[in-house]
Amino acid sequence: MVHQPVATPGGAINDAEEDYDVFPNDDSPRFFVDPESMAMLAADDQGRSSGSGRRFGGGGSRASRSAATTQLATDVGSTIGAVKNPCLKSITFFDPKVYYKARKNKEGVEGEEDVEVSDDGIGGGDGNEDEEDDDVTFEINDLTHWDIKLKDPTVEDNGNRKGGLVRKLSGNLKEKMGKSKKPQLVVVDFDGLVEFSSLEPGDKLVAINKRKIEADEFTAEQAYSYMKDCLETEGVLNVTTENPNGDDIVVNVTVIKPRPDMTYEDLGLLVWNWPYLCVREVKPESIFEHTAIRETDQIAAINDIDCSKMREKAFAQCVNELPTEITITLIRRKHRYTGSFS
Repeated sequence: MVHQPVATPGGAINDAEEDYDVFPNDDSPRFFVDPESMAMLAADDQGRSSGSGRRFGGGGSRASRSAATTQLATDVGSTIGAVKNPCLKSITFFDPKVYYKARKNKEGVEGEEDVEVSDDGIGGGDGNEDEEDDDVTFEINDLTHWDIKLKDPTVEDNGNRKGGLVRKLSGNLKEKMGKSKKPQLVVVDFDGLVEFSSLEPGDKLVAINKRKIEADEFTAEQAYSYMKDCLETEGVLNVTTENPNGDDIVVNVTVIKPRPDMTYEDLGLLVWNWPYLCVREVKPESIFEHTAIRETDQIAAINDIDCSKMREKAFAQCVNELPTEITITLIRRKHRYTGSFS
């Protein structure tokens, strides 16, 4: 252990006395994998499944990863990792005709008027990509169809979330004080584009286009109507759900590209190795701004391809080569003492 000034992400030097492991002096990659987080993920290697037969984890929840994705993992020097059981999940998809028109109408947004949108609602391409690529993202041919069935909550649907002694004591105290967790609308089933995500029946609806949804403000029918309105007026729909029994620091974010030819740079998500692969920036007015992703989130996987030893260049290659669906599995750090994510 050697004492030296420590560099912070902003570039400043912290002169406080602090011990840390010295990286090797050779040209090997400077990886530092958070042991607790990665051990938790490695332990979840049994490929969990729910009673409905759907799989947890990456997108394409009713299908397995294809040979094309496995080959991509090999190309970037990684492997298909264990399926995760996230607590927070989101799916984001677009109506390109509406989305790009809305962007063009916004002051200061330029360059979108030349976007080509095909008849099936997906911009660019000659319509034959699904014949050339056997990725799971093309198992659903209609990339405009979607459906989510919700139901109003019952007492059973909003039982206490599993957890440790502190959470149970906190829950009991809140219940005695009349501050128990508010009921949430429940996902019953889904179809079409939503199948790309890791959403499951029984998940609780958290937000629509980043607006928090409370069951005392929206019925199931009203929430579904609001989803349709968002897609029709804004050209984008982001649905965020919660699995109370999932790993509470694991988040899955699924995005359906508005145009298959969109690159890593186009999507507006910047990552870096500090020291492990994590989110550096989500650019304003970008595709990923419409997701549940946050800056500083640690990236554990992309479409189930393990990112524990991945560099930015390899991650960008994955984003570029995945033609339609991108599902990023994240580890969200909690405050050590309060347990909050802020």
